[in-house]
Amino acid sequence: MKTTGIIICLFLFMGIVSLQAQEAPAMPENFLVFEEFVQPANSEAFNKVQQEAIDLWKELEFDLTFFTYSTDVSSYYWVIPIQNFAAIDQLYAKIGELTTKMKDSGFDAVKKFRDLSTTRETIIHWNKDLSYHPNGNVGQTKENRYCEWTFFYLKAGHEKEMADAIKQYIDFFDSIDETWEWDVYTVSMGYDSPCWILMDRSENSLALKKLESSLQEKYGETFGKLWKNIQPHLRKMDVVTGWFLPDWSMNFEQ
Repeated sequence: MKTTGIIICLFLFMGIVSLQAQEAPAMPENFLVFEEFVQPANSEAFNKVQQEAIDLWKELEFDLTFFTYSTDVSSYYWVIPIQNFAAIDQLYAKIGELTTKMKDSGFDAVKKFRDLSTTRETIIHWNKDLSYHPNGNVGQTKENRYCEWTFFYLKAGHEKEMADAIKQYIDFFDSIDETWEWDVYTVSMGYDSPCWILMDRSENSLALKKLESSLQEKYGETFGKLWKNIQPHLRKMDVVTGWFLPDWSMNFEQ
């Protein structure tokens, strides 16, 4: 099963994503996500300015945890854990304080990032019951930097049927000795809803392809039947690949 998860992204002044590398019980369940789009022609200039910003965040000891990802569609995911919707105001207040400190240090984020990127926001919820980590490997590390996000755009009202279909995958993997790990996120507020995101991680793309091929060879017929339980509930599906950027991330446990 192609899986992915989302995460998705911080804002114009940041370039960072957050998913904490903790055990499942401590895993944040809600995230404010900013996806930042950069035109290929602006990539070099954006990377230079973003690196300057990150160096300054570290110098100023910015105490926000976030994880950063680059994607194959010229964008960055910045994901920040939040307790609830009310916490968003507090988060923006903290970001406002940071940008003021940066400006006092000679870095004007508005001027520096002008014309380099555009962003869109999403709030997502980590669904613990539909995510699958039998070995307890929850969260992002430097070892599993390669990521795949599958965006499932559901038909309205099909959430229960989709959940039941994913649970059948969980039941199947519980019945065999081999495993596949994934995270499921549901979009609480954002564009083109209802949308669910499944996230896969691996050390590199080759390792993930080998695992997919091996499982498909052994259990292809079963996977075909399981996939047919998902298809009727989809309007469309997109797959995005990318990489975790530890050097552009802050305050995470490795």
